Amino acid sequence: MKKVRIIVTTSHRPTQRVRSFVKDLVSVLPEAERLTRGKATFRDLYYEAVARGAQRVIIVSVWKGNPGTLSVYEPLEPPEMELRLMTRMILEGVRLSRETPGAQRAYGARSLGIYVSPAAGEDLHRLADVLARSMLAGIAVDYEEALSRFDVVAVVNRGRSSLAEIEFRCSTGRVCGPLLRLASVVDYDTGLRLYRAKGPLREASPSPSKGSGDRGT
Repeated sequence: MKKVRIIVTTSHRPTQRVRSFVKDLVSVLPEAERLTRGKATFRDLYYEAVARGAQRVIIVSVWKGNPGTLSVYEPLEPPEMELRLMTRMILEGVRLSRETPGAQRAYGARSLGIYVSPAAGEDLHRLADVLARSMLAGIAVDYEEALSRFDVVAVVNRGRSSLAEIEFRCSTGRVCGPLLRLASVVDYDTGLRLYRAKGPLREASPSPSKGSGDRGT
C-alpha cells in the first residue's frame, strides 16, 4: 500500500476551482493523497486517516467559489479517536499552476522544505515554523542548498496586500504547484495569530479540541 502522510480533501460541495487547487496542493506536499469528500463526516475522515497511516488531514473550504480556508488536523490515537484542529489558514487568494507561465508539474513529492530569507521579519519566521509542523516539512536556511535537499521548497515572502505569499519550487528551481496568498494564520498549538502585514502578533483564543465548529467543512 502506498505510504500516505497527508490527506487533502475539501468541504462538502466543492467547486471545480477548489478541486483543481487540491490537486495542485497534493502535488507539492510530502507523500500526500487527495481524498474525495463526498458525504464523509469528520469521523469518516478520521478513520480514513488512520487506515492510511496519515499524520495530517487538510480540509480546503470554499469561499465564493474559490479556496477560502486551509484547516489542518492531526488524527489523535485512541481513546480520543478524533481530528484535532492544529492550524487554520485564511486565504486572500490563490493562483493555480496552470495559471503560472513556465510552471512545471510536481509528481510524488516525498520531502518539502520551508524557506524564508534570513532578512525577513520575525513574523514570517514564526509562520515558517507553523507551516513546517502543519505540512510535515523541514526548515531550510539556505535556498540553493534547499533545492538540492528537498523535492519541493516552499518560499515564504511578504505579500503586497496579504500577510505572506507561499510559492512552491521544484528541485529544478522552477515554480510548481499553487501560489498561496495568506490573509491570516492561527496556530492552535502555540496560541499564535498572524494577521496581514500591518497587524501585530497576538495570542489566539484557546484551541478547540474538535473540528465541528469549522465553517464550511
